[in-house]
Amino acid sequence: MRCAICGSDRLSPVGDLISGEKWMDRLCLRFDRPGILKPRPTFTAGFARACRDCGALLPFLAEYERRRLDESADRLADVEGAP
Repeated sequence: MRCAICGSDRLSPVGDLISGEKWMDRLCLRFDRPGILKPRPTFTAGFARACRDCGALLPFLAEYERRRLDESADRLADVEGAP
């Protein structure tokens, strides 16, 4: 595995990725609502590696979340205002 930013192969071991003080606070990847009353598709990125050369953080999904994303990928839409 290589860093997506600088291409280095010097990555840290896998670590838990949290976004707050509580262990349940996780980073999430969200997409636009598929309908007015439907919830926004959300996928939790609970793990990450860090590049030891450039410091980039490489978050990723657990296997369960990756499967959920894969199953719904064709129905997902960009969030409003995305580049």
